[in-house]
Amino acid sequence: MKAQPTQLGLYTPKSSSSPTIVRALSHLAKPAVLITLAIGMYLHFTRLFIGTELLIKYIYTATFDTVFAIPMLFGVISFLPAWKHIVFRNKFEKVAVAITGVYFLASVPLHLQTWYTQSTDYILVFPLWFSLVFLTYSSLLVFVWWRLKIVAES
Repeated sequence: MKAQPTQLGLYTPKSSSSPTIVRALSHLAKPAVLITLAIGMYLHFTRLFIGTELLIKYIYTATFDTVFAIPMLFGVISFLPAWKHIVFRNKFEKVAVAITGVYFLASVPLHLQTWYTQSTDYILVFPLWFSLVFLTYSSLLVFVWWRLKIVAES
């Protein structure tokens, strides 16, 4: 396929900051995901010991949930640029990381809605056994993300 000539006036070169931003976002993905998973695991672990009502009353407040959405949002924003730079060892890692991206993307609106409603009562919908499932699933994701290698060209 032959390259098409461009007219000088119509061509705008890409900004040199674009690769820098992509590189920075790629390096933010791993810590953002691990921090979010760690906070989520803390909440679910605590819920198993003190119950949902006490968790909502003393720990999982509207302010906490709104702040909790920040690393999750960073994880979502940095996920796509990082995807091209992740060195996957096998298909399992690739699937686990893809599931993390979808999971975070679905979770962000749920956690951001707390900012509008100032209520975390939505977690009452989830049964207590969900925390066990979450802790198992999150432990696996932490293991996968901890071992991931993200390589960004310099």
